[in-house]
Amino acid sequence: MLNEILLILHFVGLAMGLAVPFSNMVMQGVAANAPPAEKTVLARFPPAMSRVGDIGLTLLLVTGVTMVFTKYGGFAGMPWQFQVKMAAVVLLVALVGYIHTLMGKARRGDATAAARIPAVGRVTFLLGLTAVIFSVLAFD
Repeated sequence: MLNEILLILHFVGLAMGLAVPFSNMVMQGVAANAPPAEKTVLARFPPAMSRVGDIGLTLLLVTGVTMVFTKYGGFAGMPWQFQVKMAAVVLLVALVGYIHTLMGKARRGDATAAARIPAVGRVTFLLGLTAVIFSVLAFD
């Protein structure tokens, strides 16, 4: 029963985490064509979604590590696809930290930092997809 609950929470975290890059890519398109007054309002959306992603990523990390031990007995017996998935996750976590650094600089008026966020976000999206794909391959 514990592992089923952990897996459900893991999938909730996955949905929350992948919602961020999807929604932010859509919002960038909407904001690009919005009048200046609306851009100010729309600019509040990405930081809010970032919080959703942070919660989702935390949920993924906690439930994932817990399931590795409660269901599989630890990392030692995991297949090579799992190692690729974990490499993607480590890079993803590092880039999410970098995005938070850029967000702080952007809030203080650094336009260059703000301009980097969408590109880094696209890379995190690809890393998230890589983690999902190799998770399926590892546990199929």
